[in-house]
Amino acid sequence: MDEVHVAPRIAGRVEKIFAREGERLVAGQVLVQLEAFELRARRDYVAAQLAELQQGPRVEEIEAAKQDWESQNAQLEFARADAKRSQDLLQTRTISPSEAQRTAANANALEKTAAAARQRYEMLREGTRPERLAQARAQLEEIDAQMREMQIVAPSDSVLEILSVKVGDVLPPNREVATLILPNYLWVRVYIPQPWLGYIQLGEEVPARADSFRDQKFKGTIEQINRQAEFTPRNVQTVEDRIRQVFGVKIRLENRDDKLRAGMSVDITFPNVPK
Repeated sequence: MDEVHVAPRIAGRVEKIFAREGERLVAGQVLVQLEAFELRARRDYVAAQLAELQQGPRVEEIEAAKQDWESQNAQLEFARADAKRSQDLLQTRTISPSEAQRTAANANALEKTAAAARQRYEMLREGTRPERLAQARAQLEEIDAQMREMQIVAPSDSVLEILSVKVGDVLPPNREVATLILPNYLWVRVYIPQPWLGYIQLGEEVPARADSFRDQKFKGTIEQINRQAEFTPRNVQTVEDRIRQVFGVKIRLENRDDKLRAGMSVDITFPNVPK
């Protein structure tokens, strides 16, 4: 019988257990709930950041940036006029060259400051960059994925065979929580001698009998025939010599009545093999 070992990918403390050993489960059913308080706090923080970015700058911020730009422009106009007067006075040798250079440098500095103020104003008017929104959404999706790991669910219809945790246990990442079995997918492996290979094929139906139900036949279907020979395992008996090499055959068994169990011995009959 195939088994599934379920575990969370991140650490956490077991908060609740919703299933018991031996219980039949359906796909998506919650088995164990882990604590995720710090993840919820992180999600709230990132969600608030995303909401702020989506809202964009406030009207007051845009207006303040505009006023700052206008103020810098006004100072720049005065500095330019002062620099022009200094140049005129320099021609008449009323002021020294160093004083004229100082007024010109002041005008150049204010010009750069005004340009930066204008860029800030225009950036606020355009709103939040799409790249920042994408980053915030990606962070939120990452946290949501981690929070989903806080719920251990059954991946398919199965039976809870072993529950490995109790309420209050602190689990590291990838710590196994439960072992599930798939009762609707049972199989048996048998070993056949080489001469039989010509009489069996994939998809062929073969009957099976279990020791517990000798009067009942179970439907089996050949789903795998090994391509490489091997020696028969010790716990399998055949009518051929044990030292001869054989080929493994995997047969899927139908278990609609839920009578078969993993580990039971069954006999397989191949109808097309000559007696």
